[in-house]
Amino acid sequence: MKKKLFRTIVIIALCFAMTACGNRNTGGEGQVVQSEEETQEKTGEGSGMEKAVAENKLQIVATVQSQQINFWLNVQHTLERLAQENDFELTIMDINSDVTTFNNIIDDIIAMRPDGVITCGLESSTLTTQVKKLIDAGIPVVTFNIQPDEEICPMVVTDHMEFGRVAGVAAAEYWKENHGEDEIPVGGAVDLYSAPVCALRVQGFVEGFQTIYPEFELVQTVDGGGSRSTSLTATEDMVQAHPEINVIFGINADSGLGALDALREVDKGTPADSLVACVDGTETDCAELKDADSALKAVAGNSPRIMAETAWELLSKVINGELLADEGYSEKMEIVSVTKETADAWVKENFE
Repeated sequence: MKKKLFRTIVIIALCFAMTACGNRNTGGEGQVVQSEEETQEKTGEGSGMEKAVAENKLQIVATVQSQQINFWLNVQHTLERLAQENDFELTIMDINSDVTTFNNIIDDIIAMRPDGVITCGLESSTLTTQVKKLIDAGIPVVTFNIQPDEEICPMVVTDHMEFGRVAGVAAAEYWKENHGEDEIPVGGAVDLYSAPVCALRVQGFVEGFQTIYPEFELVQTVDGGGSRSTSLTATEDMVQAHPEINVIFGINADSGLGALDALREVDKGTPADSLVACVDGTETDCAELKDADSALKAVAGNSPRIMAETAWELLSKVINGELLADEGYSEKMEIVSVTKETADAWVKENFE
């Protein structure tokens, strides 16, 4: 009898011990008290965004069109510098030149609930929709490079037609100086089809060139994807189909450089046989601009530094209550023609 009673007491004691172990994280009235590690795992505390909250820093998210494009890498570099100088937490998100990716990223940003957003898009109507979603979620937003088709937020405005026009006029002037007025060149263009605004750059280039050569036209436009390697392949196909092409416009530096690479592969790409023009003015295309043996001789300058700085200035004003979040205040980007004389200073002042 005593042995049975002893066994019963031991079993009851073990049950109480197991219950106590199972409820070691339990507070009063059954409330679960998580360990510090469990809490951080579930809430994300300890991540950059949560640390920013804990340290009372602004949380800013910026999207870039593609980290594979030199220009956008420099936009990112400037934003990173601004984050250090102004002590805010910066998250960079790459839309990778894809509308679906952009839409998904906006949903992610809304879930993150940052203090402000600087965003580009690929075309105006989609950008308008996504900006409205951010505003409806109570998140201040500023756009750059591409603006919404409605004035619904502060914007850094880029005139893409004017970018092309500046490059076109510079290219036509160079052609006239080196080939005369009577030799009308044959044109081609390396576009970026996923960003419809780039077609405006192409159109502007043609209009600019036609100010001196009214009969100038493009016989073919190809999609270079905004990258040097894809533009090389696309231009190879274009010049094979139209070997008479001797003026090529690239919608950005990488497109122009890829076109130049393709010309060199068929023993062209010198000022004597061709002319390449582009938008941006990065260190690489400016080096070609200065090279007497290179066909790249016309560049419209697009400053990533100024664009990023202006976007942050507008966003900080919205956050501080100096600008309304849902009104279309705008700052316009200046467009310049970069020359071989100004190339070094341009790169130094505008690319980081």
